[in-house]
Amino acid sequence: MFLSKNLMISIRKLLIMSSTILALVIGSASVVAADIQTIQSAVTAFQTIGTLRRETPINGDAIAAAYAGDLQTLTQEIDTTNSLKLDSDILAAIEEIKSNNEPSLAGQVIDKTLQRVFYQSFFNRITTIRDLFDSSTSEELIRILDETEAVFQAVSGTAARANEVLSADRQSIEEGSNPGLDIQITESLGRIRTALNKTNPDEDFATVAVERYVTRMSLARAYYIGVLREVRGLIENRNSDLITARIQLKEGEIFYRIIESLVSRDNPTGNALIKTQLAGNVADVVADEIVSELSKGFIGRVKGEMNGQAESIGVDRVQAMAEASGTAAFAKILLPDLELRLGAEVRGNLETALSDLQTASSENSVPNSAVARDAITGILDSYEAELNLVKYSATTETALIDNAVASFKTIGELRAETTINGAAIEAAYAGELQQLTQLVDQTYATSIDADVSAAIESVKAGNEIPFSLQIIDKSLQRVFALVVYNRTTLVIENFDGLSTDELALEWDRANSAYSAIAGTAGRVNKVLTEDKQTLQDGSNPDLDDQITLAFVQGREALSNLNEDDRLNVAIARENIVVPLARSFLIGVLREIEGIIASRDTDATEAREKQIEGEFFYRIVESFIAPDNPAGNNLIKTQLTGDLANVVANEIVIEISKGIIGQVNRNISIIESTFGIDRNQALVASGRVSLYINIFLPDLELRLGTLERVKVQNALQDLREASETDDVSKALTAGSTLTGIIAAYENELI
Repeated sequence: MFLSKNLMISIRKLLIMSSTILALVIGSASVVAADIQTIQSAVTAFQTIGTLRRETPINGDAIAAAYAGDLQTLTQEIDTTNSLKLDSDILAAIEEIKSNNEPSLAGQVIDKTLQRVFYQSFFNRITTIRDLFDSSTSEELIRILDETEAVFQAVSGTAARANEVLSADRQSIEEGSNPGLDIQITESLGRIRTALNKTNPDEDFATVAVERYVTRMSLARAYYIGVLREVRGLIENRNSDLITARIQLKEGEIFYRIIESLVSRDNPTGNALIKTQLAGNVADVVADEIVSELSKGFIGRVKGEMNGQAESIGVDRVQAMAEASGTAAFAKILLPDLELRLGAEVRGNLETALSDLQTASSENSVPNSAVARDAITGILDSYEAELNLVKYSATTETALIDNAVASFKTIGELRAETTINGAAIEAAYAGELQQLTQLVDQTYATSIDADVSAAIESVKAGNEIPFSLQIIDKSLQRVFALVVYNRTTLVIENFDGLSTDELALEWDRANSAYSAIAGTAGRVNKVLTEDKQTLQDGSNPDLDDQITLAFVQGREALSNLNEDDRLNVAIARENIVVPLARSFLIGVLREIEGIIASRDTDATEAREKQIEGEFFYRIVESFIAPDNPAGNNLIKTQLTGDLANVVANEIVIEISKGIIGQVNRNISIIESTFGIDRNQALVASGRVSLYINIFLPDLELRLGTLERVKVQNALQDLREASETDDVSKALTAGSTLTGIIAAYENELI
């Protein structure tokens, strides 16, 4: 059914009004805060820093002076508007230069991070022009466009670079033709400028909506190319000039942060792989894998825009045109690699289908749009099948655990029903799930089967059903967590004694068990509020993707054909076990938040949350108790006692103290094995990083963002020092970490 033109215009104006209100709410921190003089001054400062960072030696004080002022103001605006912390990244890098800690690397961090500032400012302003098109005058909109063009001057050089494409043998990256992205962006901005005169408002708004995609995605493509350019350089240099290769790795890492959100949305595990390679060892960078995972992410965005076009066509012509433009803009990023894998003819077919979709959108043709979308989808599906993507492939029979997982999921469905059927839960538990639970009890001297069975009886009897259901769920999650721990530990402890097939069986069993609790690992972080009275959502640490990637990488190393396979399996195990433990600690804090939110209004709800927290904590108690027995007892007392006595800050503090003990133990391992047993030192440095990441958000709350950035930089330095037996670098990193952790401990009172 078609909506009338007047109704659609009214709806569009309402949406624009909402966007206008949002922009006004942002206030002085929004993209309209910095005027063109401020932006031009910031661009000049950026160019000055570019000159300074090429000098030998690099003058950190001069860079700090150039950064202070309008450039730092613009950075802080972007931080506020886009919830970023780029200013702290830059300040930490300036400190690295001043202390002569790999100043060339720090210079790249400053340069690429500032490019991200201008990139984001460009994105924001283009969107603001579209959002305010109806409510603002042409003069006001042109002023914002002038600012946008001024911002672009800072990054136009990046947009002017030649394409980078995978080589024919897919082993490296090579330079391709120049797509002229700087020219495309400049011409697109010119079309927007003409449209802002509003001589034909409806069509002019359509032009702005379409060109918004052209400009933004052309700039995004420039940074996609930037990532691949650095990958090309580090592959060319890693066997002959390690210093240069490491600088290029750092450039690729920071460049990727600029476009990460465009990839991670539809390819979270691939995003984890890209970040791991770009923040890891130059020897581990695989060109085909990075290109493939980038492509999978952008395929998702192409399909997302097509879905939007499908929803809009025949209803909102302008929106359909914009979505079709987005489809084409994202797809253009893929074209060179698609041609490599599928041939020039298929590329031509895709370009034709993309053009057809844009034409059909302009004509508001529903049937022609469908034909074009089908053609695009078919080609993209064929292309994705050719990509070298990260994927877990089990090759062994794991029926016992698979069936136990299926039963656990059945119980989850039964728990969600309005009328709880205790007999059905009992039937689902009986069999492989109970058998697995009993095996875990025998191995770890636990009583999980008794807890689950008693809770089922309570449900059947109608006694405290909500509480009993939580005991069942969290106890069974504990079973699967222990299976993951047990099987991955068995693999590393018996790596040299078992055959590849035997190792694969145990790893597959662990992966199967993980599938039961992957949802818990996928939740957002929980952090204290500013007043430390309760907890709130933090960022998503993507633990599920980290664990999935670790399972894949560990599985690939089970062949034991390469010298570092045992090390790689050990590292993979740590990247499974510690993040999984972290996910359950987050679960504890999530329930603490629920207790505090409901204890004064709904005691039953609060008590249910307390039981969830208690049984979640049982899963990870062994990570806290060894180094903080008193704190462990305090946590358990609060999770089983009076609801009024639950104190969020106290529980967070005691968790951090326990984890700090784990950190200190592994720092001692590094000190005792450094230069003697490289593998042990590397595994321990990995554990230090994983454990510190558990309390890093709280450290940032108490000490500030700059200290958090310093910790992250020191962790990366510690890992690199362990890889290369660089004693001086290790001592510097260790000193930084111990100093900041000591300051953090002083705050845990």
